[in-house]
Amino acid sequence: MPQTAFAGDIAYDWELWIGRTVAETTTWTQILGFEALPFPDQTPEDVDVTHMQSPGRTRETIPGLLPVADWSQEKQLWPGSAGDTLLDTLAGLTEAGTKEDVLFEFNLDPAGTSIRRTYRGYVNNYIPTGTVGDKAMGALSAKIMERQASNTRTIA
Repeated sequence: MPQTAFAGDIAYDWELWIGRTVAETTTWTQILGFEALPFPDQTPEDVDVTHMQSPGRTRETIPGLLPVADWSQEKQLWPGSAGDTLLDTLAGLTEAGTKEDVLFEFNLDPAGTSIRRTYRGYVNNYIPTGTVGDKAMGALSAKIMERQASNTRTIA
């Protein structure tokens, strides 16, 4: 049996950026303070296409539409930071009924050589939470709609 050296890595230094587009110019803000940063799950629904001649009397399915992902995550609350200010602003717009579509960029490698995925969606809510004697946290929730085919942003 061939031997393979361990090629895994720790999740340290993963990043989340939010891009706001005004007049075809996108301004990116890094959201800091995450302790975990899972990608949104948009597993397509199964559409039943079974018919009278389905092979082996077995049901058949094809991938259907992608769902809107309810993505939520806790992060450390960093009052006054550009990221927390942006999240509070975007959550306020949604609360007022005027949500703003933004870009969510999940970046596993700040050097830009690894996995980077960008989605369109909006911030649904951002609520500070915390307990006495522990770090202040914030609960972020977003609706993630579509994965962008490309993101030409240069990572500096």
